[in-house]
Parts: sequence; structure tokens; C-alpha cells
Amino acid sequence: MYEQSPLWLALVALTGFSAAALLSCQSGLATSLDRKPCDAAGRCLPGYECDTSSNSCVRLPSSNGDAGGSNAIGDSLGMGGSSSAAGSCREGETVCGGKCVLLNSDAANCGSCNALCTAPLHGTPVCVASRCNFACDQGYAACGETCVDFSSDVDNCGGCGKNCAATGAGTRTCQAGVCGVSCGGRLAQCGAVCADLDTDPGHCGACQTTCPAGGVCSSGQCADTCQSEAVNCSGACVVTATSAAHCGSCDKACPAPQHGMAVCAGSSCSIGCDSGYKPCGANCIDASSDPLNCGACGHTCDAPSGGMATCSAGNCDSTCNQGFAKCGSLCIKTDNDAANCGSCGHACAAGEVCSGSQCVSSCPAGDKNCSGSCVNVATDPMNCHACAVACPAPANGGPACGAAGCGVSCAAGYSACGTSCVQLGTDIANCGKCGVVCPMPANGSAVCTASGCGANCNPGYTVCGSACIDLQSDTKHCGSCGTSCGAGTVCKAGVCTADCGTQTNCGGSCVNLGSDTSNCGKCGTACSAPANAMPVCTGMCGFQCTLPHIRCGNACVDTTSDLNNCGACGTKCPVAPHGTATCTSSGCGVACDAGFTRCSGACIDTTKDNFNCGGCGIVCATNKKTCVAGVCSKGKDDGNMQN
Repeated sequence: MYEQSPLWLALVALTGFSAAALLSCQSGLATSLDRKPCDAAGRCLPGYECDTSSNSCVRLPSSNGDAGGSNAIGDSLGMGGSSSAAGSCREGETVCGGKCVLLNSDAANCGSCNALCTAPLHGTPVCVASRCNFACDQGYAACGETCVDFSSDVDNCGGCGKNCAATGAGTRTCQAGVCGVSCGGRLAQCGAVCADLDTDPGHCGACQTTCPAGGVCSSGQCADTCQSEAVNCSGACVVTATSAAHCGSCDKACPAPQHGMAVCAGSSCSIGCDSGYKPCGANCIDASSDPLNCGACGHTCDAPSGGMATCSAGNCDSTCNQGFAKCGSLCIKTDNDAANCGSCGHACAAGEVCSGSQCVSSCPAGDKNCSGSCVNVATDPMNCHACAVACPAPANGGPACGAAGCGVSCAAGYSACGTSCVQLGTDIANCGKCGVVCPMPANGSAVCTASGCGANCNPGYTVCGSACIDLQSDTKHCGSCGTSCGAGTVCKAGVCTADCGTQTNCGGSCVNLGSDTSNCGKCGTACSAPANAMPVCTGMCGFQCTLPHIRCGNACVDTTSDLNNCGACGTKCPVAPHGTATCTSSGCGVACDAGFTRCSGACIDTTKDNFNCGGCGIVCATNKKTCVAGVCSKGKDDGNMQN
């Protein structure tokens, strides 16, 4: 490091020169720096640049033959602009790039020169008290790090995290903050669901017509058996060669992607995408705006630590979270980043640390030196209770560090249950509060709503209390809930009578053993089903998944979000070192741990990775350089840090 700079700065401080006086003496001082060594961060005073091949300062050419240009040192001292700019700055302003700015409110120089604030789509970057933030456009509101329209956003309908549930058929809608569904093709809208009135036993011929338990819906009419080539699939008479809900067999449903629909042709599944979307594996994507498929299928945008990837017009970019400023491709807190201390690109010298936006010799009491950054390890998710202990980031949330160690900070609308972020109003494994599992009723499936656990009954069954009941045959609920048949009588077709006729008497209930899920094959054999499914009886017990879930082995999964069946059965999202696997819109991805940046799908520590030093793709390749605090530097024997 050259000696003139600290001495010169000390003289300035002692004599109290004005900005104009500094500029007037600058050229004489700069002349003496020709071919002098660069400082530890590879910088020179204004008018010079560092020749990295010789580690010396060389004069910059200009039109009038005088030295020109600026650098981090000059700008931070208020010397980066012209003499008139520097001389006319008001009290509290700083010269950044030749302009007078207020570092506590300038979004392009927030807290320090060149510290750029960013904003998500439909937002505007702002700087408040030297801290980056964003303001959402009119009609939009902040949900975490995004701006959304509560009146039309299906994932935030009426409020943050209020996700409109997928119905399996039809398209989710949000109008005026109320969830709904849009049905297309041959489907009819029956309340909140889309139904095929030709085959749906719960809506047979008309929305309000339900076929009796054991009956079928054939060509829009309730009947005892299916006609011609149609197959009885849980009361629906379908042609399995073309039915997306029963493609090839009753228990095989085709996965429906977001922004598209499931298709079955020749007993094989495929997808059809909405207008403006194109197929990409099992997904329907908009390559102009999807950061996981930006510009082309499978092209994933890099995501910086402290920020998120964006895609616009098929080009990758990124925005930074609140409190982070954009330095190149990274999201930085310039108050303690050793490679960007006080301003972007201002690296502290060897042996120094960054604290309070200043390069100092040691960290203050209560902070710990972690790779040149002074941090509070009690709360820092990148260095939780010890340096380099990075907390994992869950889906629908972010990492956190507290007294018990690593934890999670969930997005609006989600709650922390262990290390996961869940919606307590819809999660059947955490309904209302963590650990409350909704019981699976016979003859139906469990559901969780804002009011608690409930049941979604099979066609032909009615909710009586918390149970799904066949009012046509149940002796304790004959014709209506609570209507019990007396001793010596049975319930047949919803009426208490003396005998069952051709049906089988099972404890006073007249049933068909070939279709009754409470008495399947013989009296007392009740069929059960896994989560997200309903039991069926064809003389033998089985189950059918409730859309949008499909059958994968003996489980019913949502392939748009299931880590072990992402997009299709058996497609497992790989575990990424220093990150958490994700499945979003039927595509695998990764959420990196705190402090790690996503580079080409991998989670990288850009402070020390020789192939991604200070940003994705920046390689320390020459002169035996290594990556130290995000800067490519020579070994200890060289004695100087260079860019």
C-alpha cells in the first residue's frame, strides 16, 4: 500500500481544507503517484487506475491531457465529481459519481455510493434511513419481497398467502379478492367445482343431482350399471382411453400442470397449456417471465444471497430483499461486508474488518469476526451462533437465527411448524395449529378449513356430525341425519321397512356388498384410503385420489409441489449441498441456505469460491489468485490484494 494516501488524508483532516482546496491540490499530489503501487484493494487516487499486471497506478488519459476518472476512495471523500459539484453540495450531502446526494434517502446510493436499491415487479425502490426498501405501485400491496394485487392474485386472493385451492378440473380464479373457478370445454360449474355432468355421480345430469351410493352416472343419468365400453370408476361411467381422471385405468389420473390442463389420449397422459404458455416437461411455462425457465425451458436464473431471481422479456436479472443493496450481481449489506465496506467494491485491506460501514482493525464488543465481517452471531442466519453456520431456507419462508439456533421466518399467510412453513387453514397435518392431524373418515376424505377439520364425503354420502353416512341404508340415519329405525326394521332406500329384499342386511342396513365401502364384499369390511383420497369398493376395497392429487404407488400426491414426485411419479428433486430442494409448478429447484448464492442451480459461497468470486461466474484463474472475502487475491507471499 502506498504511503502518500494516508498522509495526505491526515493532512486534509488536520488543516480542514475546503472541497475546492482539495481539488486544487489534487493534481499536484496525483502526479507524484505515477507508477506508485496500488493500495491493498487495487485502487488509486482520482486520475489514475490500477494496472493489475504490475500492481501500479497509471495516469488516465483525457481530452485535455489532464488526469480524469474517479474511484471508491475519491467518491467516498466527496471528490468523484467536478469541482463545482463538490463545492456546491449542501450540508449532509456526499458526492457520488459527480453528483451531490443524500445517502440516507438516495435509492441509487443508499447508505453509501453506488449501493443500488431494487424493487420487485410492480414496485419502486426507495431508500429510508440509509436502508433499502421498496414501495408497491397503486393497486398493489407488499407480500414479503413481492408486490401483488389482492383482488386478482390466485396465490394471494384477498390477502397475503390466501391461496385459492386447486380443484383438479378448471382454472383457479380470483375476482375482487374472492376465489373461484373457471370451467372450460364440457365441464359445468357447480359451486366451487367443475363437473362433467355426463359422468359425475355427484352431479349427474345437473349440479344438484347426486346418484345413490352404489349407483353410477351414465350419459347424464343415474343407473345401476354402465353402458357399452364405459367403465365404472367410483360411480363415474368413463372411457378410460380418453378420461384424464381415469387414463388407462380407474386409479390413474393424469397430472394437471399450473397454467394448463391434463390430457388423456390413447390411454396415455399429456398436457395442454393455456394461451401464452408452452410445454416444458410436465410444466406449462412462460419463458418470458419464469426465472426457472427464462428464455428457454430449463434455463434457471441465478439468485443472489439476500435477493431473488427475476426474468423479464426472457432475460435474467435479480432484485434484492429489504435492507440489501445491489452491488453488481450481489445483494450486499455494506455496513459489514468486507468486500463492499461502506460502498460497492470498497474492500478492506488484509488484517482489517468491516463494521458500521468502516474498515477497522477489530470488531466491537458483542460482534464476531467472520471472514472479515463483524456480525452478531446470536441473530445472524448466515453465521448462527458460530461463523459459517448457515441456516437453511424453507419453502414459503426464509432462514432465521435465535436463542435456540436456526429457525424459520415464514411468509405472510404461513406459520412455522418445526422447520416448515405451512398454512394452518388448509393443512390436514397441521389444522388450526401445529401437529393437529385431521382424521380420515370412512366413505370420504379429510379436509381442513378455517373452522377446523372436516370431511369431504364420497358421492351418495352425507355428512352427519363428523361422519360420512349413506342416508339410503344407514339404520341410525335413515333418510336424514338422526332418524333411527326401530327394533326389527331395516333401512332400505332411505325408508325404515321390514326387510332388505334382494340387498344384504348388514346390521339393519340394506346394502350392495359389491359397492358399499362400509360393507365391501362382506358385512363389516370397511374400506379406508390414504390422505388426499377416497375409498372405493368394487367387491374389493381400493381408493381413488381426489384431484388435483394423483396416485403414485400407494399414495396420492400433488405433482406440482411434491419433492418426491415433482411433475410426474418418481421424479425426485435432488438434495443440493448448502440448500433445500424445492418443487414449484411441477419443476425442481433449490432454495439456498443463508449467505449462499444460487449459481447455475448450485448453492455457492461467493466470498471464497474461486470459480464464483464476488458473483456467479467470476473466476480467479491467473497468477495463483484465490478468493478471499469475495475478492480475487494473490497468496500471502505476494503481500497485496488485487482485483
